Amino acid sequence: MLRLSGVIGCVDVAMKIMLSLLLLTFSFVSACAQAEHIDRIDIVDYGTYTARTEGHLTAPGTSAGRWSTLGNIQHAMTTQTVPAQLGTRFGFSYVVVGEPQGMLVSLHVVNIYPSPGLNNPANPPARERDEYDRAVHVGEELYTGYRFDHDWEVVPGTWTFQLWYEGRMAAEQKFTIVSP
Repeated sequence: MLRLSGVIGCVDVAMKIMLSLLLLTFSFVSACAQAEHIDRIDIVDYGTYTARTEGHLTAPGTSAGRWSTLGNIQHAMTTQTVPAQLGTRFGFSYVVVGEPQGMLVSLHVVNIYPSPGLNNPANPPARERDEYDRAVHVGEELYTGYRFDHDWEVVPGTWTFQLWYEGRMAAEQKFTIVSP
């Protein structure tokens, strides 16, 4: 009988140790989850830009059906009024502010175009908005925008670019596209 109570006592101690370790693990995971957070998205610059197109990625849910990868992105002029001319590139640069630096997060990008929208003859019907997701790193300066490459893209009016994180709009920039 003495032997059995000793085994039960050991099992009881082992269970208490396991429970303590489990609680410690949950506390650590909870602390780590709280340490990862996005505070906001700061717009650094906006207006017209120059850049080198390095390639294209397919983006089936967009009016163009693709988006460009860029290099040597340079802010040219701060403005919200943009000429409706082929070759014009406009948008904004931004930084995702949060912790830890370098963490990969997913942003939802929404571009809203004036009526009647962008009517790509190769990808009908006309669209008054494009939406897609983009993976970005916390703390990295990034760019989002548009370049008029085709006549069907040059639509005067208010263009709105939005960045959403976890269901809330975190940044917005509007541009007025005007005939030259």
